[in-house]
Amino acid sequence: MKIAVITDIHHGPLSHTKDPDWNGLPVLREFIDRAVAEKADLVLDLGDHISDTTHEADHRAMSEVAEIFKAFPGRRVHVLGNHDVVNLSIAENEEIFGQSMASAVTDLGDFRLVAWQPGVVITRGVGFANAADHLDWLVETLNADERPAVIATHVPLSGHSQTGNYYFQRSPHYSTYPDHETVRKAVEATGKAALWLSGHVHWNTVTNIGNVQHVTIQSLSERFTTAPLTAAAHALVEIRDGQFTVDVHGNDPFHARLPFRRSGDRPWMAPMPPLDQADQRPDAERLRA
Repeated sequence: MKIAVITDIHHGPLSHTKDPDWNGLPVLREFIDRAVAEKADLVLDLGDHISDTTHEADHRAMSEVAEIFKAFPGRRVHVLGNHDVVNLSIAENEEIFGQSMASAVTDLGDFRLVAWQPGVVITRGVGFANAADHLDWLVETLNADERPAVIATHVPLSGHSQTGNYYFQRSPHYSTYPDHETVRKAVEATGKAALWLSGHVHWNTVTNIGNVQHVTIQSLSERFTTAPLTAAAHALVEIRDGQFTVDVHGNDPFHARLPFRRSGDRPWMAPMPPLDQADQRPDAERLRA
């Protein structure tokens, strides 16, 4: 099973680190051509299709992006990013792309792709609203099937460190949801998730928490990790024989190969108490070993 992945296209004029002469549309077309050549079973788009400016400009930019995606002859799954909903409504996004942007499940045979769409509006000075308001649907969906699930969101929920990130090192609360730990624990409790794919943070990462592999993919238009070149990043995720590989192509190449299995198949041990508390227990000597 092959999934072609792209995220954070940011078509339009605004981006803090974007090359002023950058035009992502030809690179997006190359991504679609590569997905066809690789015989990808599905194209997964993780949001932030545009860099928002005005309603009119955003509608035009979004339409240009959507037309290129429509050239892919197979299945497409899109999620919305925060820039996509600054000036455009969800309904307008759906009309432009010709499909729903609501949370949905795609059956991929031995596993399922769960595109989860909590709110992605950013409030300045606050960040994102809690994602747990949409959590019941996600938990019920995961529990409804025994097959391992791939979860796709624009915003990552690993809570991984943003040290070194141009955008989020000094503003980590904008990099994820404030209740990301609550969401993760609920997902881990189902034991059904295997892989969590996200964008938003504009770099390639893998973070394993509770045997759920959280992967973020680099932005198509970013260059803070590749200056003076633009990353031109897009990925191919292949799942087979109990493993998955992630290959990010472009100027910020990345490769990972890890087990693909439900997190509940090999659950992690619960974290031990704080060490200062452990030192006071009768078996402290053994715990120090």
